[in-house]
Amino acid sequence: MFLPTLTRVHRTLWVGLLLSASLASAQTTKTPVDATRMGSFKQVQGEIQLGHEPGRTTPAPGDALRQGDRVRTGQTGGASIVLKDGTVLTMGPNTTVDLSQFQFDSTTQSGNFVLDLLQGSVRVVTGLLAKANPERFKVRTPTSVVGVRGTDFIVEAASPEPLSYYLRHHWNDHSRLRR
Repeated sequence: MFLPTLTRVHRTLWVGLLLSASLASAQTTKTPVDATRMGSFKQVQGEIQLGHEPGRTTPAPGDALRQGDRVRTGQTGGASIVLKDGTVLTMGPNTTVDLSQFQFDSTTQSGNFVLDLLQGSVRVVTGLLAKANPERFKVRTPTSVVGVRGTDFIVEAASPEPLSYYLRHHWNDHSRLRR
């Protein structure tokens, strides 16, 4: 190699030039963006599971949330999730949610959001999508659909009782229709 014939100053300059060129190429190399990632877990606490049976996992802070994912917290569980538009979802204990639909274009700030709250409670602090298109931001529960017009709200859904339980314990109609 020709480095031994160079003077010490030239060798130092040559090594510095090679190092700066390698650093510049490393900075321009982009890591691939996960296009399916809709958000990330910011905090997790206690019992929490991500996914549908049988492939459930326990998420950690920084893990991805994708459209169609189910998040379930246990009796001691809680989670905070930040979506791509800045929306923050905070789940309480004994909560099950499905991120049914989430599309967001950061350039036009358009998209669609539907969260299915199957049971439990969730606090939602809306991001850019609800501010720009509130009619496209919805939370569904087993008994209702909530159209969002605010920026910070809490939704609760009791776990559904089977109809047979309800009829056995709460039905007091003594009319002829019951016979």
